[in-house]
Amino acid sequence: MEKPAIQYIRPKFCLVYIMVFLPSTTPATSAVDAGLKRSRVDYSRHLSSEARARLPNPIKSIWKAAQVKAGTINMGNGDPHHTLYPICEMNFVVPSIDGHDPVQSWRSGTGEQNIIASYKDDPCALSLRTAFAYGAGAGLKEVRDALANLNDRIHSPPNHTVSLSLGNADALTKCFRLLGDPGDSFLCEEFTFSAMTNAALPLGIQWVPIRMDNNGLVPSDLERILSNWDEATQGKRPHVLYTIPCSQNPTGSTLSLERRQQIYRIAHDWDIIILEDDPYFFLQYDLDVNQSTIQQYGYTRAMAEVLPRSFLSMDYDGRVMRLDSFSKIVAPGMRLGWVTSNSFFAEKLDMLTDSSSQHPHGMGQAFVAELLGSDGWGVDGFMKWISSLCNEYQRRRDLFMDIFRQKVAVSGFATAEVPQSGMFVWIKINLEHHARFSTSQTPTVPGGPTTNTADLMDELFRKLLNSGLVMMPASTFAVVDRAGTMGSHINDRVNFFRATFVGTDETIRDGLTIFGRTLEEFSCC
Repeated sequence: MEKPAIQYIRPKFCLVYIMVFLPSTTPATSAVDAGLKRSRVDYSRHLSSEARARLPNPIKSIWKAAQVKAGTINMGNGDPHHTLYPICEMNFVVPSIDGHDPVQSWRSGTGEQNIIASYKDDPCALSLRTAFAYGAGAGLKEVRDALANLNDRIHSPPNHTVSLSLGNADALTKCFRLLGDPGDSFLCEEFTFSAMTNAALPLGIQWVPIRMDNNGLVPSDLERILSNWDEATQGKRPHVLYTIPCSQNPTGSTLSLERRQQIYRIAHDWDIIILEDDPYFFLQYDLDVNQSTIQQYGYTRAMAEVLPRSFLSMDYDGRVMRLDSFSKIVAPGMRLGWVTSNSFFAEKLDMLTDSSSQHPHGMGQAFVAELLGSDGWGVDGFMKWISSLCNEYQRRRDLFMDIFRQKVAVSGFATAEVPQSGMFVWIKINLEHHARFSTSQTPTVPGGPTTNTADLMDELFRKLLNSGLVMMPASTFAVVDRAGTMGSHINDRVNFFRATFVGTDETIRDGLTIFGRTLEEFSCC
């Protein structure tokens, strides 16, 4: 049976749909072996029914029209007048970035401090009268422009638009609403950030897990799932991939450039939208930053040369929605991030925000505008701070791994790969050494687990709690295979803990000492 592939052409005043019939088992487009060519993507076919039905916020549409003519008298607004705001100035005390290692100077108290300020009436990067007023869902232009500049210098994305968010959790839940209908299936790693995958379930979206190894998502398994998908029995083929490419949460794995290219090619072939959730992107370790490049061109260019290449940077089709956040590199309570996508998706996303959360955090926008502005760090100073931050987190990672080898790995009951980025170590518990480990359980349901891995891991988790230590068990992040594509039950593969290495040196030492002792007691009984 043939299915129509609709090509979306959007002229100025009308919509024209061209119907091209393709075999149902064939990808929507074909990649060229020598390299991908830009394809005409029908972005509209990926929209949810909710997104198709949503109308623009009529009040905000009027504001956009009113801004065309300078000097227009405003008697239509619904916000209090800025002269009655009970605030006229905000001062932010931030570290100086003049020294060689600003993070170390900040931590030790030996570095200088700078004050950057936002004012209601005096000149600054973003006036408080603007930041604290009702704004557009996309966020304020001053901040969007600064982040678009950062994007351009790091990713060089072709023809993309920046919209602000209240952090990646806010952005992702909106992306799910934008792209998913009840009954849809989305793709994701077999272990992933469950707070986000759970957010999609009430929308009627089911998850199809993709196998992982030590290097992250396995492209061949993604291809296998899409090639073998039977729409007659499994429903509509997935059209969205949610992935965390750097320091994947919880596994800490980072996709290589080769795997990213393979995944993007598969997405191109099967017309998949990629949700690139990348809050740990800037936290990369063991980087060989060229000091000559820093001296000649600055930190931004030097860091751009060694940071991983994002899906966004290779997005010739406009099929990537990239999510960045200040949560891991400044502070999570700021609730500020940014989404980079094609202009069609950006417009639909902004319409959703206009009618829900209204706009991003005003105080956070004011701070970022000043921090990245000419009176603050600027983009290059920000990247210098990031470089210094990476050095400190790398030191903590190395301390964690050294103590892990001494206190835990020496017993043979657990192993761990050294993470290249982010905040997490994915610790494998070698349950095959446990006296009560069984590989011959009879599944209680068809396709159920054949080992007692989940039970033993739950027992170990409770022992750790009783010993005064919390680590996140893999079962917390396991994605249930409701589509039946995995071939084996994920409960047979939950013999892992996610541990963070970003705490203090004392926390790392004490925590791993408890972990090693408790694990040995557990494994020997």
